[in-house]
Amino acid sequence: MKGQQPKGNREDPGSGGEPQTFGQCTECGTIYPVQTVRNGELRPVGTDGTCSCGNDEFASPTEE
Repeated sequence: MKGQQPKGNREDPGSGGEPQTFGQCTECGTIYPVQTVRNGELRPVGTDGTCSCGNDEFASPTEE
């Protein structure tokens, strides 16, 4: 379906489509390949939308 983001889940780690960039969990700092969804949020590819720590918020990693 054009324009809709695929839904991933832990049972099918290949789901979620192709990564567009990387995102960092705002809670624990783990880096995931992500897609940018319509509202501008980052969604990890191949997961149920959450980090292994349970957090569902991701940000673009920044260089220090």
